[in-house]
Amino acid sequence: MREVKAYDIPAKGSFELKPNGSHLMLVDLKRPLKEGDKVPVVLKFEKSGEVKVDFEVRPLSAPASGQHQH
Repeated sequence: MREVKAYDIPAKGSFELKPNGSHLMLVDLKRPLKEGDKVPVVLKFEKSGEVKVDFEVRPLSAPASGQHQH
């Protein structure tokens, strides 16, 4: 793994985060995450500004609940 400062997402495009691919790594957590937890995250977009989202902690084998476009 290597740190990536930003991902390029075209206007009206989409970007998929997935295990063993592009993903977000949460660091300096105050406690371990458990299935069902909601994790508030602020995504910063160059032109759209900040978007607040809640991620739900699920097992790696769980299917995605839907696709989001940003």
